[in-house]
Amino acid sequence: MKVNEIDELKLLESLSDIYICIFLYDVKNDDYHAIKTNKYLDMWAAEPVGALNKTINVIKNITMPEHLGAMMDFVDLRTLNERMNDSSNISMVFAGRINGWCKARFIAVDRDEEGNLWHALYTVECIDEEKRRENQLTYLAQTDLMTGLTNRGHGESLIREFLKNGQEGAFCLFDVDHFKSINDLYGHGVGDAVLIAIAEAMKSVKRNSDIAMRLGGDEFAMYLTDIMDEEEVDEYIQRLFDRVEMISHNIPEVREPICVSLGVAFYSEGSGFDELYKKADQGVYTGKKIKGSSITFS
Repeated sequence: MKVNEIDELKLLESLSDIYICIFLYDVKNDDYHAIKTNKYLDMWAAEPVGALNKTINVIKNITMPEHLGAMMDFVDLRTLNERMNDSSNISMVFAGRINGWCKARFIAVDRDEEGNLWHALYTVECIDEEKRRENQLTYLAQTDLMTGLTNRGHGESLIREFLKNGQEGAFCLFDVDHFKSINDLYGHGVGDAVLIAIAEAMKSVKRNSDIAMRLGGDEFAMYLTDIMDEEEVDEYIQRLFDRVEMISHNIPEVREPICVSLGVAFYSEGSGFDELYKKADQGVYTGKKIKGSSITFS
């Protein structure tokens, strides 16, 4: 088969199906020609004068607020020549109000005798399905699937980054007292239900800035950002203990209170994850000698 045997117009139409819209911009003269558009884009571009103003009005209406500032900068034709000085194309991923995740792209078409950008194609492609698959893969890689907490690998990485950047906080490590006996007495299904309930208790007290993770088995950890006072940590953890105590009431098979032993190690300049873990683990060991849920500062 020879390419010239295929209608070139059909080839271009097939290619354009990828995009929500395609515009050819005359960057020097603030003008554009719509190659592919729709009624909504035409409506929002109808009244403003000039390619830049029309594009800005469209962007305001199709872009989610959290990405609006970045997209306004991206479509600024006044800086496009400088931004594309060494590039044949530039792109920006953003969340749209209508089509979900999208990728906008400028593609250089030609330049004037002085090398300045003259004409450029602007395209918008819907990548919502691709982005959702990517987000799902990221979630699977970073999440403990049983509990929905951050998994050990990702949690350690986040905390190490916190420590590297000098983020103060309290590292809390704990496990379930006599967890093996829970599995032995009631079965692993009940044991799993207890772990899931503990994770839910952690989520209920966790702030957005904190890290809550399952390290494996019945071992959990939290990094409480900007908390460097024992009394404040104690108040925080008591809220967790209150919710843990309710687990036995919510899981009928469990006939005795669920208790945890928790150790705390505070951030100090130059401290690393392994050091904090070792100190907190010593607190867990000490707490095992105390009846009921306990908190030990190291």
